[in-house]
Amino acid sequence: MKKLVAFLSATALTAAFGANAFASSPDVYVVNFRSDDSTESLKLDSELLSAMAMVGGNIEQVTIDTSNAAKWEKSAHEAFDRDIVPLFNKWVGLPGFAAIVDAKSKRVIGCVNSKFSSSEIADQVRKMSARASGSAYMSNASTRSKTTQCPAAHNVDPGY
Repeated sequence: MKKLVAFLSATALTAAFGANAFASSPDVYVVNFRSDDSTESLKLDSELLSAMAMVGGNIEQVTIDTSNAAKWEKSAHEAFDRDIVPLFNKWVGLPGFAAIVDAKSKRVIGCVNSKFSSSEIADQVRKMSARASGSAYMSNASTRSKTTQCPAAHNVDPGY
């Protein structure tokens, strides 16, 4: 009888909340700050689409789109649902880059932008995802001009 009750409870939860009710949370979020007016955003969108397909794994892309008021509001809800509102507040309105965020600690691990190719983005996301999950990863030292350093905060309280 207990098994039947447990099964029915699980079935009810799945029906109520969708199939993802028991899915594990992602290791990292790839938070794409974008706007239709930004050429960097448009280039990054296509590179991210390919990169995310290459990466696979336990990664979720979140889009913060400020192209219009409706997309801005939807983006705020997306940030709230994932508990990344401080990140949203820091960079909303600054398009053309994606922040890679540890989904559990909500700590920003690094950023990528439109200068990266899809394979470079995939490689960086894999490395940052390994860092977030505590796994080892191989890193090749390089002196190239691309950096995973994030831009300065876009929204700063003028009282500080």
